[in-house]
Formats: sequence, structure tokens, C-alpha cells
Amino acid sequence: MRLKNILIAGVATVMSVTSCHSVLDVNPTQSQTAGTYFSTSKEAQQALFGVYEKLRSDYNNTVPNSNPIMEAALGDDAHIGGSPDGNDMLTLQRMSNFKAFTNSSTALAAWSKCYGAIQRANTLLANYDQINFVAKDGNLKQTIRGEATFLRAHFYFELVRYFENIPLILEPLEGDSWTSITQADPKEVYAQISKDILTGIAFMTDKVEPEFDGQLTKYAAMAELVKVYMFYTGYYNQQSLPVAGSNPITKEAIIDYAEQIINSGNYKLEENYADLFNENGNFSKEAIFEITFVNTGSGHWGDWSFGSIYCQMSGPREHSSNRLAPGWGLFAPSRELEAQFEEGDIRKPATIVYAKDLIDLTGKTYEMNYQFTSMHSNKYTTHFWNKASAETPLNWGQNYHYLRLADIYLLAAELYVDTNNGKATEYVNIIRERAGLGSLSSVTLEDIQHERRVELAFEGHRYFDVLRRGLAEADKELTVSNYQLVPPTDTDEKYINKAGYNFTGDVSQNGDPSIFEVTFDLSKKGFLPIPQYELDLHSALKQNEGYN
Repeated sequence: MRLKNILIAGVATVMSVTSCHSVLDVNPTQSQTAGTYFSTSKEAQQALFGVYEKLRSDYNNTVPNSNPIMEAALGDDAHIGGSPDGNDMLTLQRMSNFKAFTNSSTALAAWSKCYGAIQRANTLLANYDQINFVAKDGNLKQTIRGEATFLRAHFYFELVRYFENIPLILEPLEGDSWTSITQADPKEVYAQISKDILTGIAFMTDKVEPEFDGQLTKYAAMAELVKVYMFYTGYYNQQSLPVAGSNPITKEAIIDYAEQIINSGNYKLEENYADLFNENGNFSKEAIFEITFVNTGSGHWGDWSFGSIYCQMSGPREHSSNRLAPGWGLFAPSRELEAQFEEGDIRKPATIVYAKDLIDLTGKTYEMNYQFTSMHSNKYTTHFWNKASAETPLNWGQNYHYLRLADIYLLAAELYVDTNNGKATEYVNIIRERAGLGSLSSVTLEDIQHERRVELAFEGHRYFDVLRRGLAEADKELTVSNYQLVPPTDTDEKYINKAGYNFTGDVSQNGDPSIFEVTFDLSKKGFLPIPQYELDLHSALKQNEGYN
């Protein structure tokens, strides 16, 4: 049974032993306590599935909260868009303008999701020694511990990248212990993340069989460690990554991990880039860390839909064809991203779909979104081949490739660029060749940054790639001023709606180009606010800079 199916059957089996009201806890989902629940490998597996389940929890009580959604809001590859009046998804609109409120519902939902997963992992790990593993379980005792520990690290990495100053909790919260929590130094959090990932690498399996697609391997842990190293050393201007209770991880060690992934034989680039995001994309041979979704489950606006809300959000509003089904019109590609693609780059049509092409399919216009740029995302979207039933319209069964081999090739190139430019150039050219582009004779850091942007657009990485270059560079890259509306490319009346707006150019319904402008707020250092809900509950917690 694939993990995507196991998740549906087993999400409610993880235990919680607390009853406090903070979202730093997980409310019990069964009447059993941890002390009576954990006894066999089956229960350990079910508890682990409960941690995995939080990976795909991207929409809670109408609030989107996943990494690719929040990264798309903060980065410069897309505009939020949404309903034509500009009042759609205001929590993301504010975030995209670096004006998030301290009561941001998206920030709270992301915080809650991550700490919920961490509490589940902590509960499993705290009760691990009482679980009776038998001989027929094989390596389960090691792999379950490794995966749970690594997943805890993953959720802490998500938290520390978005919020920076966070509590570090490594045991289940019991009784009134939640009242005394404090924030840890970010270095301490990164050190624990590194330690947990190294535990995962030591204990996790190196390969999974097809029936267990979606289970994470030690190479997923290695890949995340490379990402952690790159962000920590870049943002904090450090030479190594700290490890709790051990020596720091050096650049040389990270290069070795990247090479182990590349040379493992477990992963290969898809020959056709578009196959990463079409009906052939799920469980891709290129995916190292894949978050699974299905187009079944609840059709309600809650946390128990099993599909990707990111897809629903990205689809064009009121358009329906054999290519795309109706969506909500968010994440309109930016003109700056469009301009990054070189002539002949096959990644462009796999990344961007033009309104003109959609109108050519149907012969009619559709509802225009706010911040309309004549483009829509073509990666994670309302692909018609993946259309959910009328009863479950919010469920899109397109998996999210959080980490894939191309990402690691380019990070390895970045690590090599100053010391082994030949290897860096080789890795960049591997990616360019797949894209249908000519080889470079020698690459620069700027070349690699460019390749990362066009290769990984809408996949949850661009904002952090920019942020780790430093705040001055982030300000330069992310601030958009004096925006000029791009005129239509075609004046045929079929591209013009009843209100007179042309779908082949930029549109500001009020004629004001400033709706496309953004000012990066240096005072906030690139982070989101600590949720006010948590500050009100925990007097020891302090708000992040720039939000006071």
C-alpha cells in the first residue's frame, strides 16, 4: 500500500498526552493515552503515519499554510492575485508586501501545523523504548525512529526559516509545562535540526520499494541537510553548521552528502522536464522528498481534505477547458520571472501558461484575477487530468516535489563554484541540457542563481535562495518600484472581455500599476511575526523585530 493511502487510513492514530490550550500542543485524537497505546510495531507505524500526515496538511479552516504557498507569497516569482477586487486571501496579500499582521492567520496556521507534527514526533520518540519490536519486524525499529526524528527536524527547519525565534521542544508537553516555554537561540535550533537529521541518516533506509512510494529515505535527510547548511551559513554568514553535542558540519562534508545523493543510483533526472508536473509526475524518479496528495477525501473547507489546495489556488478563475479546470486565480507569474527564461528554454511552457492560449482553447475569456499579468502557473495547478469529483472539488492529487535531484545538482554546483569550477559547470550544464539550452564554458555564482530560479519556480525555494544572500541583496531583489504595465500582445477582440480588459497584457482594474509594487521591509529581517495568539498565552515569548 502506498504511503498516500496509508495516510488516509492511519492519520488519527497518534497520541497526545497534554490538555492545554496552546497550539504548541496537539489535542488528543483518541481516548487512549500514550502510556497505554504504544506497545507494538504496528502502533509505532501508525504514530509515524500521523507525523507524515502533517506534511500534506496545507489548508486548515480555510487558511492556507504550506511551504510552497507561503514562499510564493514572499518571493518575487508571482503576485498573489485572487478575486478581481483585491480582497482575496488578504493574509497572503499582506505577507507578500512584508506587512503581515501579528495576528496573521496563515502564520498561526503554519506555526500550529509544525508544532502539531513536532508534538506527534516527540510523543512517539518519548515512548519508543516501551514498544515491543519482534524479529519479523526486521529493521523497523531503526527506520521508524530515524524517520520520526528526521521529520521533527524537517518541521523545525520550516519553523526557524519562517519565524527564526522559536521554542525548541524535544519532549511531549505535559501538565502545565507549556506555560514556561521560552524561545531558543536560532543557533541552538539549527544545531538540534542537524543532530536530528544525522540520526535520520544513520537509521533510515536507503531505498524503498514501489509499494511504499512516499516513504522517506536517508537521501531525503541528506538533501534536507544540504538545504539547512546553505540557508544557515548564507543567512548568518557562517562557515559551518552547528550540531548539538558534536562537531559542526563543514562545507566539505556537505559536498560529500550532495555527491552521495547524486551518485546513489536512486534518482535520475526526468528526460522531459514537463513530466515532473503533468500526469506522469507523481512519484517521479527525480523526487527525493515528495509530499503525497490524493483527489479524494473531504470536500469541506477544513484540515481533512487529502488533496493539494496549492493546485486549487493556482488555477485560473472561471476558466474550464481540457487543459485547466477552474481555480482561484492566485500566484500570477511575475513579468520578472517570465523574462528570466532564455529563448528555447523548455521549462518556460512547463512553468507558465498564457491566458491567450487558454482563450484559444475555448474561444472565450474568463474571470480576470487581481494583479493580472496574462499568465498563470502551469506546475501545481488545476490540471484537467487531475480533476477531482464535484463532491470533493478542493482535492487535487498532484504530489509536491519538495526536494528533487535538479535542486541538489544546483546546490552542489554552488558549493563547488569557487573551488572546483569544472565540476560546478558540469552540474549546471546537466540541468541546462535537459532544458534544451546550450552549455556554458564556465559558470559564475550568478549563473547558478539564475538556473535555480528558472528550474525551481513555484516549488518553494526562491525566497529562501534570495534571503540567504543577505538582507541587502534581498531588498534589491524583492523590492519592486515604478512598475510599468506591460501592454497587450494581441488586439483581437476575442481576448477582450466585456469590461474592455485585454487578457494578453497586464491589467490593473483601477488603472494603478502600483498594485504590482512591493517594498521589502529590512526591519523584519525576512521573517514572519510570532503569532499573537501564542504571545498572549506565553508571557515569556517575545515578538520578532519589526513587528512591535
